[in-house]
Amino acid sequence: MLKTILTAALLVTALPAAAQTEKVTREVHVSYSDLDLRQPKDVKAFDRRLRAAIGQVCPDTEPQDRLVAFSVLRCRHAAHAKAADQRAAAIAAAEARTRLASSAEGR
Repeated sequence: MLKTILTAALLVTALPAAAQTEKVTREVHVSYSDLDLRQPKDVKAFDRRLRAAIGQVCPDTEPQDRLVAFSVLRCRHAAHAKAADQRAAAIAAAEARTRLASSAEGR
């Protein structure tokens, strides 16, 4: 069964004040090849990996002022939205493989 690596390309706007107008694109690869996304426990493990990846792309910075904190929240929201589409596609693909296998067995 072919499983791919989920790639989240995310805009990072949580940057120091000197670079606040810049947007940096970062990719974090989240592997799920060892998970069976048809199983709830594996979906939870996948979600933990996605949250960790979002934390890497949108890290907290010190010192935390309101502008930086808002930028971090905006970054995490955008990253979560981007990853949600890819997460849904990965889970749908796993479920489709199950339906395909079931229909092949019934022949």
